[in-house]
Amino acid sequence: MFRKHFYFLLILFLLGLTIFFLDKFDVLKFYLSIYPLIISSFTFFTMGQYKKRKKQIILVKVIFGLNILYLLKYIIFDNNALSGFLYLATVFMLLAFALNSLKKDQELVDSTDRLR
Repeated sequence: MFRKHFYFLLILFLLGLTIFFLDKFDVLKFYLSIYPLIISSFTFFTMGQYKKRKKQIILVKVIFGLNILYLLKYIIFDNNALSGFLYLATVFMLLAFALNSLKKDQELVDSTDRLR
């Protein structure tokens, strides 16, 4: 029913909410402040754009850029928690998988449009 990229984005959304609440209620310390909540909200908005693949690709690239910027900030200034770095690496990986799947879907749609 749903495509692969939807499941990658759903996992990213749920992971971001989980990490935010674990950090907020001091269950585990990730030292990420509200970054997981921001990523989750962007991801939720991206999932809602399911009929607009080109817009989804752009939004995933924006989230990708935000993650790279925050990863650099985390490496330079806040490198005291390995768990936060692992979360950022997981976000990076899930976004790469989702972007790859979105591009494949867009290429498939573009190839069928050429045949008409």
